[in-house]
Amino acid sequence: MGKYKLKTQLEIGRGEAFWGGAVAHGIDMPLTEDSDRTFDSRMQNTTNPVNGIFCSTSGRYFLLEGDFRIGVKAGNITLETDVPPVVGRAGNTLKEAYLAAAATFGQDGVSVPRELLTHPQYCTWTEMLTDITEEKVLDYARSVSKSGMPYGVLILDDGWMKGYGEWEFAEGKFSDPKGMVCELHKMGFKVQLWLVPFVAKNSRDYKTLAENGALVRCADGTVAEREWWNGTDPVLDMTSAFARDWLKKQLDCLMERYGVDGFKFDAGDCLYYRDDDLTARPTTASGQNALWAEFAGQYRYSELRACFGYAGRHTVIRLCDKRRSWDRKEGIGALVPNMINAGLCGYPFSCADMIGGGSIADFEGEGGEVDYELISRFVECAALMPCMQFSYAYWRRNDVIKEMFLKYARLHAEKREELSALIDEAERTHAPILRALEYEFPHQGFQKEIDSFLLGSTYLVSPVTKKGQTQKTLLLPRGTDWVYAPTGEAFRGGEEVTVPAPVGTLPYFIKK
Repeated sequence: MGKYKLKTQLEIGRGEAFWGGAVAHGIDMPLTEDSDRTFDSRMQNTTNPVNGIFCSTSGRYFLLEGDFRIGVKAGNITLETDVPPVVGRAGNTLKEAYLAAAATFGQDGVSVPRELLTHPQYCTWTEMLTDITEEKVLDYARSVSKSGMPYGVLILDDGWMKGYGEWEFAEGKFSDPKGMVCELHKMGFKVQLWLVPFVAKNSRDYKTLAENGALVRCADGTVAEREWWNGTDPVLDMTSAFARDWLKKQLDCLMERYGVDGFKFDAGDCLYYRDDDLTARPTTASGQNALWAEFAGQYRYSELRACFGYAGRHTVIRLCDKRRSWDRKEGIGALVPNMINAGLCGYPFSCADMIGGGSIADFEGEGGEVDYELISRFVECAALMPCMQFSYAYWRRNDVIKEMFLKYARLHAEKREELSALIDEAERTHAPILRALEYEFPHQGFQKEIDSFLLGSTYLVSPVTKKGQTQKTLLLPRGTDWVYAPTGEAFRGGEEVTVPAPVGTLPYFIKK
């Protein structure tokens, strides 16, 4: 891997803080004069979206095209790139800097389907893993109706298809997929199907794809096989017109034949490609990732977990699978910081993974005792975020956990009008829907706040993400009064307050 052609150095001002870059680095944000960090997009070490935008609390921003390396040490930022960075200033706040930088994103001309955010999403993954069948899907959907949970989008995850690269319903699992989709539509669901860019060697079209240069090849010309979480397989070369046409034909057929509404585009991460791969057109690992996202953007109902430089599009972005744990890096503790950074990376339509976590390791052999405190905090945390995505059917239980799911699914539903207005704003200006406190209330001491957020400018949300915590202490922004929603108690802005937050209670305030 060669060196970058250009090096640019910027000094961080006293008290200045930068956000952006990689969504999954929200837990390490912001970058300040005391930071000591490096990130190289070519190292392919993040499983979430990356975008070359960094904005500061002092109104400065810089935009990086293509791959980049950023190093922060001793009060300086060192940028290494192949294309000169765009460095600018807009006012003296994070909001002004971000909106000025985001104005360069452009528009993709597609409106995000409102129900992807205003209604719950349901995914079969942790409920069924790969043991998914028509009977189980319909039973799962009916359980939503029976419980009183709101309808939304239903995602059929891994296991619905014949195989990787054979994107057709598995005959042994689905006897009448068209009838199933029709019934799901009658219930009120939209239907999305999971897929990845991998193609198993025993799949029907593998030989055709290989012969037509549609698969990534190693430097020696042989078809590359890349290890991923489900094995080792060849991977589509998204620079190949043959590969793109082949995949589009399969997906369009699923929509036309069965009435499917869209797709969940998983994988596509930079780490499954190499800069020295032989491809139909010259590109990099990041370039392949960007093309995977661009392909997904053809479909209105689409979800991505990994993408590069894809800011300003209509596609929903999901945080990488989280553990069902209190962990700060991989569990519930990462949700708020990474969602804040997602918005400041240019991805306003973001989902904080599946409620309760989406890591397969935590759901194999599921049964027995459930950590009520942790599961409750997961659903509380998601309630006032842009998306709520449910998976494991905790609503089937006849206990307090079911009550929590109903309570917070309904709270999210109550905010549909506000969410719709925020979606409209995000489509016009790329403004985050979930916002850092510093974004709306600059220079009040919130530049390092990563455990509380704002939904728009009205709701200040401070979820409990630490085990055993039953109250929250936080500084309220000055310039307005606030009402603590769980109790109705009023507070004056500018005060540090301590409020009760027992399990089952989401701490949030409403701006008066």
